[in-house]
Amino acid sequence: MYVFEERKGPIRKDFPIIPNGKHFEIEIDSTFHLKNLYKHIHDWLQANSYYDPTSNDENFERLFLRITKSNGLMFHHIWWRVIKKLKRVDSKNFHMFLKVNFQTIAISKHETMIEGKKFQTYKGDVVLRIKGYVRVDPENRWNDHPILKYFQKIMIERWLKNRIEEYKKYLYNDMIELNRQIKHYMGGKTGLPTEKQWNESITGL
Repeated sequence: MYVFEERKGPIRKDFPIIPNGKHFEIEIDSTFHLKNLYKHIHDWLQANSYYDPTSNDENFERLFLRITKSNGLMFHHIWWRVIKKLKRVDSKNFHMFLKVNFQTIAISKHETMIEGKKFQTYKGDVVLRIKGYVRVDPENRWNDHPILKYFQKIMIERWLKNRIEEYKKYLYNDMIELNRQIKHYMGGKTGLPTEKQWNESITGL
């Protein structure tokens, strides 16, 4: 199974887009439609060539946990782990991957009227956290190569430095765009033309 944790070792091969263990975080305390938000983000990732490396498809979910308290309040933890398809010439030496975590806090079922129509939704706090990494030598092939194993440090720090920086900028732009898409979908003003969550396709919780 693909390991999405940052690898530790004498030679650094995993490069976080935001350093020091930090991440993008979006927190919204509002009325929202969890199923449609989930689908919207899933569709965006799939449309932008992200996939699950274990099943090689769009089954991104690694964790789905829902806790319902006796007073009806609900708490969710949902984890997605995805890598991005790269050009074949680079795919053996580089990976880009995202860790997307959903969390809901003390949400309750709620009815919302939009343009005279009643929708079954949730009301409360939803938090999304996004981490991104560029991974060099993702299968650790260089460690056993009779020649490359002696040149890994100089390859990463000098010969491949510009390529690593290009991929870091590329993934950073993806993370910014996903951040904007989520905010827009939840009702923020970002100038994006994509649809928001209140639409004819809503079918329920």
